Amino acid sequence: MRKLTILASILVIFLAAATAGVAAKVAGPVLTVSGLVKQPLRLSIEDLARLNQARVKYNDINNDGSFHGCFWLQGVPLRDVLELAQIGKDGHGFNKSTDLAVVVKNAQGRQVTLSWGEIFYRNPGEAVLALAYTPVRPKKNCKSCHEPDVYQDLLEQLDRKVGLPKLVLTSDFAADRCLENVVSLRVVEPVDIPQGPRPKTLYSPTISLVGADGKEQTLDKLPALPRTTVLVNQVGEGKGYHGRPQYSGVALAELLEHFKISGDDQSALVVSAPDGYASLVSWGELYRGPLGRRILVADQIDGKPLKDNGRFALILPDDLWADRWVKAAAKIQMVRLAPRPRLSVIGMGCGDTDLLTLEALDALAQADVLVAPKDIQKRYAPYLVGKPVIFDPMAAAHDKPLKKKMEAHKDAKARHMDRQQSSDSARLIREQLKQGKSVAVLDWGDPMVYGSWRWLKDVFPTEQIRFVTGLSAFNAGSAALGKDITCNGAVAITDPFTMVKQGAMLKDLAAKGATVVVFMAMPRFSQVMQALQAAYPPETPAAVVYRAGMQTQQIVKCRLDQVVDKNKDRERWLGVVYVGPCLR
Repeated sequence: MRKLTILASILVIFLAAATAGVAAKVAGPVLTVSGLVKQPLRLSIEDLARLNQARVKYNDINNDGSFHGCFWLQGVPLRDVLELAQIGKDGHGFNKSTDLAVVVKNAQGRQVTLSWGEIFYRNPGEAVLALAYTPVRPKKNCKSCHEPDVYQDLLEQLDRKVGLPKLVLTSDFAADRCLENVVSLRVVEPVDIPQGPRPKTLYSPTISLVGADGKEQTLDKLPALPRTTVLVNQVGEGKGYHGRPQYSGVALAELLEHFKISGDDQSALVVSAPDGYASLVSWGELYRGPLGRRILVADQIDGKPLKDNGRFALILPDDLWADRWVKAAAKIQMVRLAPRPRLSVIGMGCGDTDLLTLEALDALAQADVLVAPKDIQKRYAPYLVGKPVIFDPMAAAHDKPLKKKMEAHKDAKARHMDRQQSSDSARLIREQLKQGKSVAVLDWGDPMVYGSWRWLKDVFPTEQIRFVTGLSAFNAGSAALGKDITCNGAVAITDPFTMVKQGAMLKDLAAKGATVVVFMAMPRFSQVMQALQAAYPPETPAAVVYRAGMQTQQIVKCRLDQVVDKNKDRERWLGVVYVGPCLR
């Protein structure tokens, strides 16, 4: 689990923008880049326009023949955007990127799967995020060859508004994968291939085909299908040029069709060898472009059967690097990266936005709709653009007098809403999940430390909820104090309602020299101090950290017997109390 803190939300790019035609005028972040990246990104059209631009001609014609215009497009190569995010697997398992997929999603919830190879092992202009467009109009008058009922609808397509950013795959013969209004790129590793010691001899006598349903078929030879022979330039990223061999075999697309293994634009094939080497081919690059049927499962090289490096090999002759080729190919596995709606509780940290974790940013990027208090909506607004908030879970609690709200905390099973409110809120969440949308409940600090999400436990099994940790006020406050609060080996985190009833426990903690940390202490500050003063000596060091982790953070340090006087006129809610000899 990655818990690195963001130090910079967007890399600064000093490249001139060169946009032409009709450009989008959108303020704020519109595109997120997440998943297996070291630097999650939130990029606006303006940010993207600072990257080097590519100009491509694009015919927007779907596989069913429907025409949606011809355009000159100006945009940024997809690889440049992904390189900014610093793709990385964190050193686990197979460390090359050849088995990665990039899931592209638009504002309407449609998504397509691209392979790493079709982005990084082809020319940059073949996968572009378009930022501006200019329609290409016929040079001749359409009246000369067609009636108006034929050409009028077609001409109107040239004047339509194109949703930007638009994914454009210029090598695709059909435009079905070319999404408009792209909002997210997510880098994933669909299959975790077991890694073992590299065998002395890399060889597999058979190759297995596994469909999305898990059914497996094993072949010891290729079926009697039309054979294809390709002459290839074998150039690897690491070892460079290794000749121009001629491979012969069966097109991977025809092999799948023969065994009735089907997929769609959200699908991909992962091909692996016995040593764990793996490569991913998207369904779209097999079936949407004219080069797809040149991708081979080969069993011959230069007219002779493959022997030294396995009986079968995956060959992608049109990749500019040969690193997606798989020697001793032993398994071809179909995977479908369809969106799965899920409910998440995301810890947003206790303070300013620079305390957001990478994991929280990644989870936010996956969310379609949000449940968030007004405070979080305001403070984290740049991170929430384009994600509707379906309700504020604290609104009902804020309508109650403070006394009633605090009384609710007395119960270990306290809720911020009554049962009817919880039921109504749960209904709203379930409606979104049924529509295929992922819902994120945003909470302060670390949700597992006195989190406000507890009402969800009444209406959703906790095993159905994904929890994303955040930086707690306890962590930020401890860092602000600059003391080893565990110097005597024990720390107790408590709330005022439990603590005032546990005088004996406090005395035991005092005898051990433990540090006591009290959340939600401020509304009952005098009672909290009375309980602590009854257990700890008056000269015991104490501190209150107000608004921990925020720019407006303040710290008050004093003796325990001075705490009440020192904090008379201060914040009555956002404070964490620390008491114990380790604060010296």
